[in-house]
Amino acid sequence: MSLEDHSLDTQSLFRIVGPELSESQIDAVFPEQFPERQDLVEFYLRHNGGGRTEQACLVSCGKPEHEVSRDDLEKITIEGFFSIGSNAEEKMIPFRPMLRSRAFSLRTFAAVPAMKAFLDEHMPIAFDHCGNDCWVDLQTGQIDYVMWDSWKEGPIKIAASFSDFVSNFWNTEKGRGLAWACALGGHESGIEEFERITGLKYGTSEALELCANKNRKS
Repeated sequence: MSLEDHSLDTQSLFRIVGPELSESQIDAVFPEQFPERQDLVEFYLRHNGGGRTEQACLVSCGKPEHEVSRDDLEKITIEGFFSIGSNAEEKMIPFRPMLRSRAFSLRTFAAVPAMKAFLDEHMPIAFDHCGNDCWVDLQTGQIDYVMWDSWKEGPIKIAASFSDFVSNFWNTEKGRGLAWACALGGHESGIEEFERITGLKYGTSEALELCANKNRKS
């Protein structure tokens, strides 16, 4: 199922996106031909990573009450996507670079065979509200979630394909509400809390402008 089949308005969910890419640049990072790979390619041609808020490209929320448990994965809130650069040394500030992140993880887990084997066969594509990462399996195309505080328990499959992942974990009002509420002051709930603390109706032009102004000042 393609991104178009899901009728995703993904562009409106990004406050900031990475520099434009060519398809050949994406192919250099993803030479593998896994199922529904073209959906990922088309997504990165449009966005090249980025986040719901400008802050999300650099830091995660860090609030313990926003952490999800391994038994409550439907509460995962994706904050942004890693950006594709030309090499693992590229910093790409203010974006989280995909190759650099993978290289760091490979160095960190070089002496852990099971984790190194996982990293060798996956590429990080997104990160959640609390800094955990989502990885695409370069053989099957499925998306696996790694909770860094319990990595020894292994990764968790959360989507069968990239398009399912985007539809179920990115294109959601829950994610937008939580990201915006935290950008406005670190509040723990989503849309309801956003409306309570601002007095504005979620999704209106006034609410969007308020969040944009907050991002520009941060």
